[in-house]
Amino acid sequence: MDNIIIIQATDPDGSIFQRVKDALEDHTKDVIEISAPPNTILTFPGLTIRVETGTVLRDGRPVQLNYGEFSMLCHLARHPGFILSRDQLYYAVYGEDRFSSNTVPNTICRIRSKIEPDPHHPVYIKTVIGMGYNFESPK
Repeated sequence: MDNIIIIQATDPDGSIFQRVKDALEDHTKDVIEISAPPNTILTFPGLTIRVETGTVLRDGRPVQLNYGEFSMLCHLARHPGFILSRDQLYYAVYGEDRFSSNTVPNTICRIRSKIEPDPHHPVYIKTVIGMGYNFESPK
């Protein structure tokens, strides 16, 4: 059975990929690069997420998010319209399967308090009861 290693990194000049490829060259037959166009700026009405710089602007003003909040917001915003479960969100942010049952809801609550015009009536991050969370772009 073949081993597969997936590395996801911001690598504008390709140097990280080249170093990994060089390091693996003696230990594997094939190294394949899969490139996707970078979504470096995600723009929605009233909200701008600059992925490369780790900044978020709400109505043009900076919003301070910690690593988990920023990563979770980016993951949701890159998948608008998709319902993402707590498990999927936690794994996407931290790369682990096991977590406290309150980690994702608490993180979503903190994100909402920072980006939503009214956190009690969110327009960006909606809860889908029994399923997870959905990012929507307000009209």
